[in-house]
Amino acid sequence: MSRQDDPNPHHADRDDFDRRLKAKLEERRARDAKQEAAGWSQGLRYGSEFLGGVITGTALGFLVDWLTGWSPWGLVTGMILGFAAGTLNMVRAVSEMNRKDGA
Repeated sequence: MSRQDDPNPHHADRDDFDRRLKAKLEERRARDAKQEAAGWSQGLRYGSEFLGGVITGTALGFLVDWLTGWSPWGLVTGMILGFAAGTLNMVRAVSEMNRKDGA
């Protein structure tokens, strides 16, 4: 059947538009899913950077308490230093990410 015989000459144009629209929507969904996954991975990285610092500081403080008998001062000091180290790790990770985005 040729275009001249087609009772609705705009039918082919509509099908082409629908096909292109579906392709664009699928592309957008894939891009949005990828961005969402990237957001989760960044959040997990920041959380682990912070938690790693706090856990390490707490463990070292507990070790100092156990070795010296200064309880609870080694643990408290270790937790505070671990909190500071975790915060510093997060700041470094964010600044590294910003450098990659800007470059």
